Amino acid sequence: MIPVQIFATGVGGAVAGALSVFAAVYLSETHEKKTQLLEAITRTNRQRSRQTNGSKKKPVPITTEHPKVHRLVGKINRRALGSGIVTAITSALASLVLLFPLVLFPETYAVTASIVIGVMMLFLLGAFRGITLKQSAAKSAMKMVVLGILVVLASKLLGSYVLKLVTK
Repeated sequence: MIPVQIFATGVGGAVAGALSVFAAVYLSETHEKKTQLLEAITRTNRQRSRQTNGSKKKPVPITTEHPKVHRLVGKINRRALGSGIVTAITSALASLVLLFPLVLFPETYAVTASIVIGVMMLFLLGAFRGITLKQSAAKSAMKMVVLGILVVLASKLLGSYVLKLVTK
């Protein structure tokens, strides 16, 4: 496969990956936040049902139809949408950065340049993760690089196995 064909295939993979990441982030964030909201409503209703006012009337329970709940659900959806879009764009851009050497450099250097850029990106991502989590940036960076290389090797192995199954 020549680098231009790899680039075209990679762009398709980047788009598919970005859409997949968007869906996963959006669905998981909305599910988590809506579950928390429903739990808060349930707790509030339990607390309110235990309380009685002077007339011994039970308070009306809050339901998902309450206007404040609707506003909160809308806010949850908007934030999850924004988070999903940012994550998808980041994923697509990272994929494209790895693909550009395939069209910018001669065929003999393109794949090597892509690999070097990928390892550098993993190293920087790992260092950032370490700093963010107040851990050793160097250790975290090396872990990320090793894990990235293991994922690439596992993917290559799985791809070779599938190719053998298909071509038999």
